Amino acid sequence: MPLGLIPQAFLVPRTLDPNKAREVTKIVLRLDGAASFRNILREAAELGILKEHKTLRRYLNLLVRGNVLRVRMLDVGSVYPKQIHSVKLKNPQVWVGLAVLRKHGLNWDVPDTEMHIVSTDFEGLTRSHDFDSVLGASLEDSLIHELYRDAKKNTGTSAFVISVLATKKLDLPYLLRRADEMRVGRATRLAFTRILEVTSSRETEVAASIFLAVRTQFLNIVRQYTRSGLWKLVERKGVGNLGLRMIRHLSEHDIMVAAGKQLGVTG
Repeated sequence: MPLGLIPQAFLVPRTLDPNKAREVTKIVLRLDGAASFRNILREAAELGILKEHKTLRRYLNLLVRGNVLRVRMLDVGSVYPKQIHSVKLKNPQVWVGLAVLRKHGLNWDVPDTEMHIVSTDFEGLTRSHDFDSVLGASLEDSLIHELYRDAKKNTGTSAFVISVLATKKLDLPYLLRRADEMRVGRATRLAFTRILEVTSSRETEVAASIFLAVRTQFLNIVRQYTRSGLWKLVERKGVGNLGLRMIRHLSEHDIMVAAGKQLGVTG
């Protein structure tokens, strides 16, 4: 089955809470040089934030991976050294870029070096994905960052974003909220509108096999957004003018070929 034709479900609810990640960071900051695992767990339990060893370990590991915390090892004469945590950065960091989108399922061959690190918030951190050596932003965050980068630097990579918007069901409220925050909210909504216009047309400039595959996939996604009431979010005005001209200049051919490539029905 082509990659893009795999049924897409809404994201599984996050198991980590951004507010708890933030509170754990505050605990480490308050404990200063005494932020051992045991002391952090005691403080977290007293505050009613966390009580389980394994759960705290997951938060600490994520915070370290996101460059919020650092760990110093102390030899205390036992088999396992004592870990002392400290705050490294105020804002978490994750990786974005085409290589990260590829890890999320982008159906293009892109260099592994096509990624860069960006600051995010604790929600972005808890939505991130651990891709072995890379802590990648969520698919939604990665798409918005790529659209923003093209709007700012004219990278020509909006077609990659369009191809995913047209073929994958996403966490639409989160995607559009992030787009508004980065002032590409209007452009993101226009992208969805342009895809709908193209796939709803009775005439096409591309091969029928490409048109029908993209049309079937996208209209199915739109129906699911509509049934859940989420499509109304696309119909709102949105925030910011970044990328509007770029999206307006995308032709039917640009949209269909990009989406068709993502679905594996065109080279």
